[in-house]
Parts: sequence; C-alpha cells; structure tokens
Amino acid sequence: MSTADETDGIFAVRLRAAREQRELNQTELAKLTGLQPAAIGHFEANRRKPSFANIRALAKALEVSSDYLLGRADTIKGATTAFRNEESLNHADRESIQLMIDTLARRREDREK
Repeated sequence: MSTADETDGIFAVRLRAAREQRELNQTELAKLTGLQPAAIGHFEANRRKPSFANIRALAKALEVSSDYLLGRADTIKGATTAFRNEESLNHADRESIQLMIDTLARRREDREK
C-alpha cells in the first residue's frame, strides 16, 4: 500500500497532465470550475490541497474521474472513456461531440411525441 509521502504530489501531477491533455490553460480550467486561476496554479504546484468540492469540480471539468486525479486509478484511459480513443480528444472536440449527442437526443424526443 502506498504511503502518504509517495502519493503526496500525485494530484498535482495528474491535474496538470489532464489539463494539458484537454488543451486547456489554467484560466480556462478555472472558468469551467468556478475557481480562481491562482487556485489551479497552487494545486498544480502542490502548494495547496483542494477541498472535496474542488476535486469534484476539477474532475467534472476535465472529464476524468476523481479517482484518477487522486491516484486511485492507474491511468486516465478508462477513467472517462465512453468511446474508443475518447481520451485523446481535447475539450473543444468533446464539446462538439456533446452538441451532436444533444441534437440526436432532441430528434428522438421529437419523433416520440
């Protein structure tokens, strides 16, 4: 089992890696989460620990599991994926796909009326 010393900085490393993989800067991530950009910087530098609510907001905005950010899941792959290769998409790509899904759902609702 891992000790606290071994996992102390894993959140900071994984937060930054997930943010960069989604091609977001700290300010963009802050807007998505309702946090201050400085808070994102502190979390990534391991100077401050996020609250549970902040972890949830960050995981949701980055579309990863909180377990991945906390080091409880080994990789980002599978932490969020619903489709093959989804983990390689950036935030803009995911937004485009979500718009398509929303459009298809509305079409289905209209047909069922």
